Amino acid sequence: MALLLLSCTATNAYASMFELEIVPISKINKDPTVYDSTMAYRKISVVGNISELSKKYVNLTENSTSLKVDTTEIKLFDGFNVGDQAMITGQFRYDPLEDSIFIPTYVLHYPTVDMGLVNISSIVSNSSAHNGRYMTVIGNMSKIDMSTGIYQMTIRDDNNNDLKVYYYGSTKLVPGDVIKVFGLYNGRILYSESMGLNKSPLSISTLVPGFSSIMGSLAILSIALLLKSKRRND
Repeated sequence: MALLLLSCTATNAYASMFELEIVPISKINKDPTVYDSTMAYRKISVVGNISELSKKYVNLTENSTSLKVDTTEIKLFDGFNVGDQAMITGQFRYDPLEDSIFIPTYVLHYPTVDMGLVNISSIVSNSSAHNGRYMTVIGNMSKIDMSTGIYQMTIRDDNNNDLKVYYYGSTKLVPGDVIKVFGLYNGRILYSESMGLNKSPLSISTLVPGFSSIMGSLAILSIALLLKSKRRND
């Protein structure tokens, strides 16, 4: 197999931790205590158009209702512009005396986008163009640490470009392994629930020891001559 998954906690590309229950903004504004995470930890997803974007806050608007979103982690919004549609997953904090606010964990372009296989060098050179999108990357794992239940690792390409990866799951991978990671790139980190050891497809010389490329060419030539002879006899 081209890819051997040593560990994988999510088989679906669009993992649940990035896209949770979508709650209409109008519903949150109508009954904020139901979705308040101040007293009970709860994460939800909201979808709307960015109507205001600054270093202080973002306004996410759905029809005529808006939700104020915290931008302390402004890098989550890299590459987003006013008018863009976004899905934001995080916690709503209700404040009856002042402004209630939504604390984002992940910010995605919506509808969601899967960029497929992307080079690490492309991500590093133009981070904002990849932000908020799903992608697959392949690289050499140069570092791995466990912190608060999350594997924090660095993967590197052949040109020494580094990419930070947060992996949610268990793994036996070690530095030096070439790995294939699928996840959401957001805030200059690739968040993943699906990761494994990357292996090149096995060649015939691997499957049959001693079978060289020259032997392979001779075998193909022999088959061609055999087919040609068969056509003459027919």
